[in-house]
Amino acid sequence: MNINSILHHPLFNQMVLWTVLGLGVGVAAKLVIPGSEAMGWIRTILLGLAGSFLGNFLAPRMFHWPTYTAFSWQGILIGIAGAVILVLINRVVTRS
Repeated sequence: MNINSILHHPLFNQMVLWTVLGLGVGVAAKLVIPGSEAMGWIRTILLGLAGSFLGNFLAPRMFHWPTYTAFSWQGILIGIAGAVILVLINRVVTRS
């Protein structure tokens, strides 16, 4: 397996898209909540991915909302809302 086949593999492309989505959602959530968060890029990406999961998987089931794809504008907004909740939880847990 060479690097060209890895770069064009659908799973690799999905991983890159989810990483970019996680970073974007995590950064947006940190911008919505005032104050400084002592988090690095990896933690921000993980928080954004977890927020997207929280918003796009759990929220429709809890509140009987329609299910959106994570890459739609509704899915991104719901993901940001989930990440904001996680930023607040992170702030309480780490006392930052």
